[in-house]
Amino acid sequence: MQTTHTTETLQVALAQYIGTENWYHHPVLKNLLYTDGAQFFFSETESYWLLDLIAFEYFSLLENEPFLSIVVESESQQCKICVDDGNGKELATKQIPFTTLISGVWKFYLTDSVILLPSEY
Repeated sequence: MQTTHTTETLQVALAQYIGTENWYHHPVLKNLLYTDGAQFFFSETESYWLLDLIAFEYFSLLENEPFLSIVVESESQQCKICVDDGNGKELATKQIPFTTLISGVWKFYLTDSVILLPSEY
């Protein structure tokens, strides 16, 4: 099921998440949690690959940094992922040569073993 959202409608929908009622566990890394807003994003955009990428490539960065800002810039069926410490110190970047992710800039935080939207922080 491909999403019916546009960039704008997805941004509006994500802005509605200002907290979480549920905690979701990553299926492999059980100590990695994510919020209702993150779950909505992964589900609506069919981007559980991004959840796995965060789990397997960036989660370990929490050992040295207590807070991570993850920015996904998607355009023309490609995306770039930038991870920093929340103060602009770049920790990792990755180019994804092909994706069906909706064009836009999508931001997440990873702290205290939880992936969340900025509006849920």
